[in-house]
Amino acid sequence: MTPPTLQSVPDRQKLQTHAILLIVFGALCGSMIPSIFGIIALVQLDTNPDSARTMNKVGWIILWVCIGLIVLAILAYVLLLGGIFGAAILSS
Repeated sequence: MTPPTLQSVPDRQKLQTHAILLIVFGALCGSMIPSIFGIIALVQLDTNPDSARTMNKVGWIILWVCIGLIVLAILAYVLLLGGIFGAAILSS
C-alpha cells in the first residue's frame, strides 16, 4: 500500500493549521494533553491522514473539556471566597 500523496488529502492545509492551533492553545491553557494530540496529528498527517484527523478532533474535545473545568474551578473559587468573606463581614 502506497502512502497518500499530497493531492489525495484535500484538507491537508486545514488539518495542519488546526493541529498547530491545538498545540498552541493547549500549551497556553496549561493542559499539555491536547498539545500532545496536536503533535501526533502533525506527525501522522502525511502517512495516515484519517488517524491525524481523529487525533485532531479528540484533541480539540479534550481542550474544550479542560477549558470548561478551568472555568468551573475559577467560578467555584470565587463563590467560595465570596462566601467566606461575606460571612466574615456579616458576622462582624
